[in-house]
Amino acid sequence: RHPTQHNIMASDRVIVVSYDDLASSSTDLSTQLERAFGSSTVHNLGLIAIRGVPGFVDAKRRFLPLAHGLAHLDPEYLEESLTDERSFYNAGWSRGKEKLGDEPDFSKGSYYFNPITDRPGSDKERETYPASFPCNIWPDEAANRQLNGFRESARELGRIMHDAVTLLARHIDSMAKSKVSGYSDGSLFEAMKTTEKTKGRLLYYYPLEDDSEVTGSAAPKEDSWIGWHNDSGFLTALSGDMYVNDETG
Repeated sequence: RHPTQHNIMASDRVIVVSYDDLASSSTDLSTQLERAFGSSTVHNLGLIAIRGVPGFVDAKRRFLPLAHGLAHLDPEYLEESLTDERSFYNAGWSRGKEKLGDEPDFSKGSYYFNPITDRPGSDKERETYPASFPCNIWPDEAANRQLNGFRESARELGRIMHDAVTLLARHIDSMAKSKVSGYSDGSLFEAMKTTEKTKGRLLYYYPLEDDSEVTGSAAPKEDSWIGWHNDSGFLTALSGDMYVNDETG
């Protein structure tokens, strides 16, 4: 099957709910959630789209373009000032630390941050679990004017997405309670609402080399951007991509 045809067919199966329905505790979304996250058929994608999230579009337009300026800072500054080895690169800048197949992945750069708090957890938790409770490492906006508003924009978009997912968790709780005997009502919602282990990831994909030059084949590599993987955490919120000119931003 042609990839474009496959993507079109998959998009037709994406379940869409409105933010207003999500924010209403009296609206029953169990049917939509079952179609999105259930396992009864091959058509369950494990994905749900939320339409009409207040402030989301403007926040995305403010923050995502800043990825270009960050990714093109002096590599020495990125490695020495924004990289956190102790957290296993779960805070600040990371490039070439993950593997794509058997090789270090330099095709993308990642910037990890916590939109809820700069210092999550207690002193003991940060010491014991540095990957789960890393402190934020923000770039110097005064010295890098192309990143003006970076911290504020990162927090804004991250909190909007976290709040929407928290509302979604409340409806997942309702569905789970109706299907699982003894399920503790509101458990996922409370976990999402009170956690300080929220993690944002700003990704920048650098231009890829021609696969035919790299592999000697005209066929593109399936995992040329990112391989199959499992995300950590309960739920992953995606903002959608934005394309920029790598040379001009």
